[in-house]
Formats: sequence, C-alpha cells, structure tokens
Amino acid sequence: MTGLLFGAIQLRTLFEYGPLAVFLFAMLVGIVPLRLSIRGQALAAIVLLLAFSKFICYASFGGNAFIPVLPAMLIWGWNVLYSGAVILTLLAAAWFPIALVLRVGVRARRVAFCVCAVLAFSLALRGLWNGIKPPVVREVEVAFDDLPAELDGYRILHLSDLHISSAALRDRTEEVVRRANAAGADLIAVTGDIVDGNPKDRARDVEPLRKLSARDGVWYSTGNHEFYFPWRDWCQLYARWGIRFLRNECVFPHPRLALAGVDDEGVYRVTPRAHPSVQKAFAAATHGEFRILLRHRPTRFEESVRIYGVRLQLSGHTHGGVMPLMDWLVARKNDGHCRGLARVADSVLAISPGAGQWGGFPLRFFNDPELPLYVLRKGAVGGCAPSGK
Repeated sequence: MTGLLFGAIQLRTLFEYGPLAVFLFAMLVGIVPLRLSIRGQALAAIVLLLAFSKFICYASFGGNAFIPVLPAMLIWGWNVLYSGAVILTLLAAAWFPIALVLRVGVRARRVAFCVCAVLAFSLALRGLWNGIKPPVVREVEVAFDDLPAELDGYRILHLSDLHISSAALRDRTEEVVRRANAAGADLIAVTGDIVDGNPKDRARDVEPLRKLSARDGVWYSTGNHEFYFPWRDWCQLYARWGIRFLRNECVFPHPRLALAGVDDEGVYRVTPRAHPSVQKAFAAATHGEFRILLRHRPTRFEESVRIYGVRLQLSGHTHGGVMPLMDWLVARKNDGHCRGLARVADSVLAISPGAGQWGGFPLRFFNDPELPLYVLRKGAVGGCAPSGK
C-alpha cells in the first residue's frame, strides 16, 4: 500500500512539474529560432508557460490536478491550449533540425511555425470534440457455439467510463441516457467510473441515470474512480435512486443467464480487507447458466474463464487507449487488452472504449466514445483480433 501511494505521488509530481521542462524545450526549438522582438518572445513565453502549467493550476485552483472543479469552458479551453502546445512543440522539434541544416531564413521559419500552429491547435480542437461529444451506439454480434437457444439475439448495452464531472455535466448525461434507452437493449450493464466528484457537487449531473431502462434491468459494477471520492455517501444516494451495484454477487435477469459483478481493486482504498471475488460472485449460479461478468478492468480474464466458467466479460477502464501510441502503453497495463473483442477458448472479453473522458484530459484521437450494443448469437464462433492491437 505504501509503495502504491509513493508511486501515485511520483506520477502526480511528474504530471504537474514535468511539463515545465517541455516549456523550456518549446522555447528553445520553437520560439528562439524565430528571432522575435523582446516583447514577442515575452508574449510567447507567457502563453506557453500558461499552457504547460495546466496541471499545476488545476491542482492549485481546481483542487485536483486530474479532475479539477472548475467551469467546463475553462477546462476545455485549457486542454486545447495545453494539447495544442504539446503538438506544436513536437512539430517544431521535427522542423528545427531541418531549418538548421538547410539554413532556412527567419521569414520562412515564421511561416512554417504559423502553419504548424494552425495544424496543432486544429488537432487539439478535434481531440477535445471527440472527448466530450455524446457516444454513439455501435452494434456488435458475439457468437457462442453453446449459447442457450433462448438467449439467441439477446441484446446487452454496455455503458462504461462516463466520468461525469465539472467538464461533463447533466445535459451530457441526459443525452447518454436517451441514446442508451433508444437502443432497445434487453439489459443495460454499467461497468464503473460513473462520476468524478462529490455528491454535493455532482449529484444533479448524475441523477439522470435513474432514467436508464431495459426489460431485464440496469446493473452496475464499480470502477477505480468510484473509490477516489466519498464512496459511502454515493452509495446512500444510489440506494435512494434505486441504482444497484453487483458486488461479489450475481442476479438472474433471464432463467438461463447469470449476471455477476465484482468490485474494482480500488475498493482497497475504502475497505482494506475487501477482496473482489469471482468465485463468490457466481456462488448462486449452480444450474449451468450462461455466465456474464461485469469487471471494470479487462484483467484476469483467462483466470475467470478457466476457473469460474465465465463466458462473456464486460470491461472498460482503458478508454480505448485514448490515442495512437498511448494505446500500446494502456494495453501493457491491462494484460495486453485495450478495446474491442478478445477470445479465450470459447469465451469473449468485450472492452468498451468508454462513453466519456475524465476532466483532466478530455481529449481522444481516432477513438470515439461509444455505447457498444452486444447481440448474443448462437452459432459458429468467429475469430477475434487481440484487443490490444
């Protein structure tokens, strides 16, 4: 536990103060070669310093470096400024050696810098829109040779990683709920990371989830972000709203189906002796039911299949890797999985890219938010590409 805490402190320090080193690099390769006037260099330095101080300012004025309590427009604008500055620095770093070798004149350097700036901030704006726009419903058929005939065509809508926050407010939640209900699923499964914030700040933004509706119910499991905030206070509110989390337990929404959920490992934060247990979760499933597991992180899937007979595991957590290159790192931290479908024997791991994005970094590239709608089919098993590829 001490090691994890020390690691978290190191990570936060890196995010808060590491960008200041990038600021110095950006000045060296991006601004100095332009040979601006003293006033021009000072203005550029102020803008870049403001951009790269994002996490420090979030922590100082918003209470949290990653999940600040600030106006949504301010969060979005700062993220565009920060992300655009990072992309611009990368482009400038690629251009700088060429300018030196070819002895490009100052005028040409300034033109090239302006072109790079337009490209960088256009990409940042696109990434922001991809992160905050409502998710789309995407239908995916998943085949099993031994699926009970009664479940052929059964529709499960998977909602994960909403991350309701000061950057994703009530109107967005209402739109997500509207789209989820309109999909006409038999069952809705929510696999954690619902909200970033305290009940007193975010209850109004989360409340529309009460309107989620499906014939066989709406069932929840916890994510790691559930335990970053007052979990017991949220539990009381969820109970009043009729929202039920499956915590090492299962239900039978259909006679031939056992749906179980386990807590995210983050439960140790609030209950050190708690232990997510797939065995306990399926203890009541003793009549050969088709087993579906809700587990926030796409981990320990092979174990769940081999030991506990899980046929379909629904997970989130990875946000689809957020963007190219980062997806490789995300997959390495999640047993090689990042998004989509992966198959072990005759069982399937289905990973949602998430319906939202957390406020500290609400950008996504080539990776739109989604509400996967899984349609179970009885028939020949199709191949699945590794989900981390």
